[in-house]
Amino acid sequence: MEAASSSNILHDRFPEIAIISELRLVRESLKRVLDEDQSIVVTGLFADLSTALGEMSRRQPDMVLLDTAFPCAQTVLHDLKAAMPKTLLVVVSVAETPDEIVAWAEAGAAGYIPRTMGLAEIPPLLNSIRHGEQLCTPSIAGALLRRLSNGAWALDQTGQIPGSLPTLTVREKQVAQLIAIGMSNKEIARSLNIGIATTKTHVHNVLGKMNLRRRGQTAGYLRNLCAAADELPFE
Repeated sequence: MEAASSSNILHDRFPEIAIISELRLVRESLKRVLDEDQSIVVTGLFADLSTALGEMSRRQPDMVLLDTAFPCAQTVLHDLKAAMPKTLLVVVSVAETPDEIVAWAEAGAAGYIPRTMGLAEIPPLLNSIRHGEQLCTPSIAGALLRRLSNGAWALDQTGQIPGSLPTLTVREKQVAQLIAIGMSNKEIARSLNIGIATTKTHVHNVLGKMNLRRRGQTAGYLRNLCAAADELPFE
């Protein structure tokens, strides 16, 4: 197997993905479904961390899938993040609850595969994560947004921690949450009972205040938050 040509996430070639799980069934099942997708290349299967770190530090895959059943998985994720800061780390078989998702985001996850997801759904999800998008439930998006309002850190586009967080209007906060769960402009307009032109204005304002160029970056911005709270978003 050849090494990845770059540690950067390149959108003009097939992403190279490595899989870490103690369970052979998990490793081989994931590889089988990913091999069926011609836009993904599986570069390695690993059952132990020392081998994985040694091999992947050299090869720098675009994405790593980590089984959450792996011993001390959150610590492992943190170690992988330190060793491969430009690699997208995705956790597999996650309980889709706000506390669980935010804990994995704090550990360094760029995305997650819910334990309720079917194998055939995984390749499209990974391609979405690769482009900065992660569909999640409104409660999870709300938990991330709540932490944003409570002063959690998030990396800006230069990789630095911003000195201040964006101030959004009530409507912009609603729009931001709907963007984060993957809604289109038409879906947002229908959900909030507002016109499509008004929706586009709100989306433009949200992206501008968050200093983001694409709506897909909003979800990635929120995934970097540290912890969740129990209050309503931005209150």
